Amino acid sequence: MNYKDFLSDDLFVYWRIHPSKELNTFWESFIRENGEHGKAFNEAIEIFEQIRNEQDLLLTADASLLQALKSRIKKEKKRKLRIVFISAAAVLLLTFISTLFMLYEKPEDTLQQLSIIGEVKDNSNIQLFTGNDVLEIDNNSTLSLSEKKHSAVIQHPLAKKEIDLNDSQVNTLVVPYGKRSTLILADGTKVHLNSGTKMKFPTSFSGKRREIRIEGEIFIDVAKNKTPFVIQTPQSQITVYGTSFNVSSYSEDARESVVLVNGSVEVKSENSTLRLNPSEIAEIENGAILRKKVDVSDYIGWTNGYMQFNKSPLNEVLKKIGRYYNVEFQYARDLDMNNQTCSGKLFLSENLDDVLEAFSKMTYLQYDKQGDTTISIRK
Repeated sequence: MNYKDFLSDDLFVYWRIHPSKELNTFWESFIRENGEHGKAFNEAIEIFEQIRNEQDLLLTADASLLQALKSRIKKEKKRKLRIVFISAAAVLLLTFISTLFMLYEKPEDTLQQLSIIGEVKDNSNIQLFTGNDVLEIDNNSTLSLSEKKHSAVIQHPLAKKEIDLNDSQVNTLVVPYGKRSTLILADGTKVHLNSGTKMKFPTSFSGKRREIRIEGEIFIDVAKNKTPFVIQTPQSQITVYGTSFNVSSYSEDARESVVLVNGSVEVKSENSTLRLNPSEIAEIENGAILRKKVDVSDYIGWTNGYMQFNKSPLNEVLKKIGRYYNVEFQYARDLDMNNQTCSGKLFLSENLDDVLEAFSKMTYLQYDKQGDTTISIRK
């Protein structure tokens, strides 16, 4: 990459005009991970600022590129937008491109034809059930178990505390919709729990195998150990052989999925058993297992602050957004959300309005917020 690549990139230009904490963090991370582009990156910043300040250029750039930038800057200065839709073609990150479709004009449907995506749950705190005790845990906290002390440390950016756990009890961590948490088990296994997830686990592992139970969605990096690691879900049993992978098993979904990033896992359902290879997904439904190759980023992006889609039906996109932010969506059935698709990456801002604006720009659909938990989608 050279400086022209950055100057031609929408995300870079938007960042220079509308800087934000999220974008600053993104570009710092990009340069940290791609140090070979640092010189071009800094040259692009220098040229951009010279254009914005109407200074004489110290570096020679393409005349048409400079003129286009001048026009873009002049136009953007008149706008007071929040960052809602990120496009980074040159960087190939944080893209959200529609596979676009046409919405045919039809008369408005009545409320009898209304469809609903998602279900709003009580937006309580994360809870840890251990023995007869129930502890509330802040959002995005990390719970680290200590095998020797039979205790756990709850780490949050603003606080840290240690709690005692009963070694003879099975603990349950409940993460409601709109919340997320991280759990480090006694053997060093790291588990990211997505919204709407319940996980049962022991304070320390003993016996011939390490076993946990989950309902919801997790991304797990299993610590290597001679003792087998087993995950029980409502539809399957997953035996791990030193690996990292994603499991999605929500009770309201008919289909469960296991996506392998690296290592090896065996997936066993009521009727089938198969061994997954990296970059493969096992989809379990009604006891049958279907295997196929996938881009793992489509399934684990939520652990890094974005969702990635690949020709995903819009009803599935809205379902994931609904779980993440604990909201439900309503729309007229003639919008036919299950037959409209999109591809790309959606930045998960802390502000839901940012995400809704992104969805609106991508699909040409409008939205209306009906209170804090219900969103109506319309043409």
